[in-house]
Amino acid sequence: MYRVVEVEEYVRIPPSMLKMNKEEAVKEVLISQYKNKYTDAFGLVLDIIDIKVEQENVIVINDPKIYFKTRFKILSFTIDRREVMLGIVKDIVDYGAFVLIGPFEGLVNIAQISDEKFTFNKEKKRLENADKTKTVEIGDKLYVKVGTVSMRDGPAKAKISLSCRGPGLGNLKWIEEIQTPKNSKKGRSK
Repeated sequence: MYRVVEVEEYVRIPPSMLKMNKEEAVKEVLISQYKNKYTDAFGLVLDIIDIKVEQENVIVINDPKIYFKTRFKILSFTIDRREVMLGIVKDIVDYGAFVLIGPFEGLVNIAQISDEKFTFNKEKKRLENADKTKTVEIGDKLYVKVGTVSMRDGPAKAKISLSCRGPGLGNLKWIEEIQTPKNSKKGRSK
């Protein structure tokens, strides 16, 4: 889920950056410190926004850096177990579908596509049920539920297991078919 978190902290500016405008120096330090990095507190930091450098600053004895009190917002993306998200199928393989959820990629194992049994159609590069009425193809949108998340090796090597089993989950096309009565006539009104 995308979220914005307000943060207040003292930002250390090295002497080499003191020639710069303090707002620009603070922004550069914050971006190098946070952007595109994963933390347990914030998740994956996508951007630093709305930076406000206060007039207050601190100088520490025997430290050549100056600390500027700063308020800013962090735009981040987090994934929590059991969270339901909308993702886009990036790739289909014989054992499941790789799905993009925000900046991360997770795997829906073929056994987790539906309560029905699905198989891999190598020629059409898609997953399909026995009567081929339900398929999963590259570009399809899926409602998925997050099973497990491992960021042990960092966000670039995140391991995320997903499932489409359960009410309201699965391919958006299937959900729309269930919600649209088969006998309704589109475009006509009485």
